[in-house]
Amino acid sequence: MITFDYSPTVYWLIGYILAGAVVISAFYKPLSYKISLVAGIALLILMRLPIVVFNRELNPDESQMLSHAITLFQDPVYWRSVDGTTIGPLDIYWLVIPRLFGFEINYTSGRFMGLISSAGALLFLFFALKNWFGERAARHIWLVPVILLSFTQEVDFVHYSSEQVPVLLLAICVWLLSRISLNNEQIKWNAYWLGFVSGAIPFAKLQAVPQAIVLVFGGFFYCYQWFKTRKDYIPAISLALGGLTFPFIALIWMLAVGVFRDMIDFYLLGNAVYAGGEGFMGIPAQFLAIFKLSSDFQAFTYILAIPILLGLIQIFRPSDKKSSDLIFRFTILFSVLASIYAVTKSGNDFIHYLNFCIIPWTLLAAFGIKKIEKWAILVPAALLIWFAGVDGVNYVKERRLNNFDSVNARMLAQSPVVQELMKYRQERDYMVVWGWQCSYYVEAQLAEGTAENHTERSIFDLPVREIYRKRFMSDLARNKPAFILDAVGKNSFWVQDKKTQGIRSYPALNTYVLNNYKYIGDFDGTDLYVRSDRAALR
Repeated sequence: MITFDYSPTVYWLIGYILAGAVVISAFYKPLSYKISLVAGIALLILMRLPIVVFNRELNPDESQMLSHAITLFQDPVYWRSVDGTTIGPLDIYWLVIPRLFGFEINYTSGRFMGLISSAGALLFLFFALKNWFGERAARHIWLVPVILLSFTQEVDFVHYSSEQVPVLLLAICVWLLSRISLNNEQIKWNAYWLGFVSGAIPFAKLQAVPQAIVLVFGGFFYCYQWFKTRKDYIPAISLALGGLTFPFIALIWMLAVGVFRDMIDFYLLGNAVYAGGEGFMGIPAQFLAIFKLSSDFQAFTYILAIPILLGLIQIFRPSDKKSSDLIFRFTILFSVLASIYAVTKSGNDFIHYLNFCIIPWTLLAAFGIKKIEKWAILVPAALLIWFAGVDGVNYVKERRLNNFDSVNARMLAQSPVVQELMKYRQERDYMVVWGWQCSYYVEAQLAEGTAENHTERSIFDLPVREIYRKRFMSDLARNKPAFILDAVGKNSFWVQDKKTQGIRSYPALNTYVLNNYKYIGDFDGTDLYVRSDRAALR
């Protein structure tokens, strides 16, 4: 497999030449929009390939989701074998797909699936822009998010995040809504599929639900307009039925495999505990705090500022146009507001939440881009110049263009504790990590012995702690994992006090481990326990 050092100069030059050609062809030498789409997606793949082949953890969420995917391949029932806490099952099942084709589930396969999600979202965004604003305006404004996602090297935009699948689903919903707005005979099926896809979004990430609700309301208003003119209520019924289909299928499945109560306790109620935003009045300050953490997203926003302002003027300007135009305007406006709410709801300053804003920002800017059509090329060109400037400065200062040197990082690494446990490992073993270090699962390619692969909810004094502890001990008894690792300490995310948070701080777990496991040793701050019968084999 190809690898990249810190300064792949020729490769980067090819990327900028391709980007320049894509921008110029969109404005001055228009090719078929299909060719432009292929070129834009090729640019995305070209510039993201260095990150894809860098087979190392970039964010703890990656390891969390990848270890869930490894487990689901062995026991495919979500909420029994896997609890993604704030992450829904669709995000994780998506990561299992490479394993079905014989590939290892690792950071490269995860980022490849994330790249597919981003490319798909951009394609559906383009077709929505084309339906609403025409092909010319769509080609102009679409380049801006393409350039952002192609050239950014900020970790939160390039690692596999739990926002990428929901953003893809939202992009499909936006496209379906744009098709409904065309008011043609396909409205019934478009309405059904808008409902179906939006009904799937809660099973990807609850954080994306506000945006889905806005799009569904927009769909219902279009269906109402159809009813007023045609006296046909079938589109509205189709939308409602579509919205119920996926949840109904999921309900039947959950009842059949016995995880419905787990979904309520650990997904809905668990997320309610996690969601700790500042309240409605704190949203602007919270959003601004996250916004300031990403220079690339700031550049994206500031460069779109004039089209966005012109778009806002367009939305609020009195119009004699038909009411469907008002539906279109205010659906996009409320999508922007819903994306801001989604970013701030959890109360955490995570940059990757800003993924929810890329499509709404672009849709709003599309309103204004036609007003400055003569100068519109400056918008994508300015963002391209921004990234060229950043890369130029990095090259002059550090001789660095690529932040992800994969020369010696193409294959999975193994921590000292994983190297030791591999001496005892057998096929289809389970492993448990107490604390938060999910990369051990990925490095060992072992399934989780408990549904929760990071145990802060069993450690912190939360209202739901006893529920989580009860399930944790039940899973231990059911799966009898070959290995238990106490990762609390320097290698653990959030939980680092061994005395008050380690295995010995939880008497029931400590007794279980003492009775059934042999202590092997401390490996770079992580304690390894091997099940007694397995340890006896050596």
